[in-house]
Amino acid sequence: MPRKIAYVVMKFPTLSQTFIEREMRALAAQGLEVEVHPCLDFRRAGRPGPAVPPELTVVRAGSVGRVVLAGLIGAGRELGRRPGLVGKGWRVLAKHRPRHAEGWFHTCWGTLFALARAGEFRRRKVEVIHGAWATAPATVAAVLGELVGVPYSFGAHAYDLHRHGGDPLLPAKMQGAKFVHTTTQTNVEHLQGRFPGRKAEIVLARRGLTVLPEVGERVESGELRLLSVGRLVAKKGQIYQVAAARELARRGVAFRLRILGEGPLRGELEAAVEAAGLGGRVELVGERSPAEVQAAYRWADVFWHTGIVDAQGDRDGLPNVVPEAFAHGLPVISSAAGGAWEAVTDGVTGLIVDPTDAGALADAAERLARDAGLRRRLGAGGRAWVEENFLAEVNTGHLARAFARAAGNGGNQEGGGKADGG
Repeated sequence: MPRKIAYVVMKFPTLSQTFIEREMRALAAQGLEVEVHPCLDFRRAGRPGPAVPPELTVVRAGSVGRVVLAGLIGAGRELGRRPGLVGKGWRVLAKHRPRHAEGWFHTCWGTLFALARAGEFRRRKVEVIHGAWATAPATVAAVLGELVGVPYSFGAHAYDLHRHGGDPLLPAKMQGAKFVHTTTQTNVEHLQGRFPGRKAEIVLARRGLTVLPEVGERVESGELRLLSVGRLVAKKGQIYQVAAARELARRGVAFRLRILGEGPLRGELEAAVEAAGLGGRVELVGERSPAEVQAAYRWADVFWHTGIVDAQGDRDGLPNVVPEAFAHGLPVISSAAGGAWEAVTDGVTGLIVDPTDAGALADAAERLARDAGLRRRLGAGGRAWVEENFLAEVNTGHLARAFARAAGNGGNQEGGGKADGG
């Protein structure tokens, strides 16, 4: 087992990515020393962010300006050590040139950050560098792997695989990585089909919960309490929840909907709620702490997940909020987009509908509103799925073994394309 691994993330800690934190904490519990290296640091003086777990070491590079200056200096230093790097980098970029601004940002910033931090990584003597996402963090890991001579791996999950066709350097990263971590069978099949000649092992290791909440009897309130948790972006489909809520109100169904999360579509959603006359029934709660999210699960009767494939091709894998809702014994109304179908089985753990059909979405909610027994059966099915498939200690064991193989302990399986875990 490697002693020290470095996790490269975009920002840390981030309320919308507590699942990454849980993953790293579970790896630390497996005996690994986990360093967290954020690519961007937007902390403001006098405004402390979320607390950092004591079992994780966070190594910050400083402000954007400081990273840019260090990157320029680092470029000169690294090219002095290995002049051929320019030609190699140019050939990779020419073959996998980004075709949109987002791709250019992740490629350029990831490269600059790696150049800025190469000396620091040599001093820290990590045994595997892991980019948590296939975008800039994976670019950092790949470039540092080349500069420092350390094995690297990365995660590939949702937007980094699908948005605008995925990260532009993904083919090159797949060739050099020891393994690629993903959390759904859907993504395993996508990677296997898209990169048949890859060198990287594909590791299927779902996220997981460290502690399962107790599930008690829910007190009937006389109205159906619907909950949605997710960033306010197109792929989450909250606009369809508002349309379905309007249909429920038209039918005379007693309900209340709380949408937790923040994002660029808040204004559009607020206008839709107002236009539908749902101000007293639909609440846009905004971003909340993990403890407040857990309280919302306990409040709810039903969880809504209305994921879609957006105009840029982005979609969810298996959104972590679905198994989190399962853990609380909630039935889930879900779409079949992305990897949600791997957990939400129609009639067993939830109900599958087309979220763009307001009538169908309202039908599912009304059915659950009128059938408490069905709610309990689906909730019990979801809880059983979590107990079998979504425990952090079990799932991160697959990931810890992959790190051991990457570090050369326990045998490397390059080229095997093994999907470890499930």
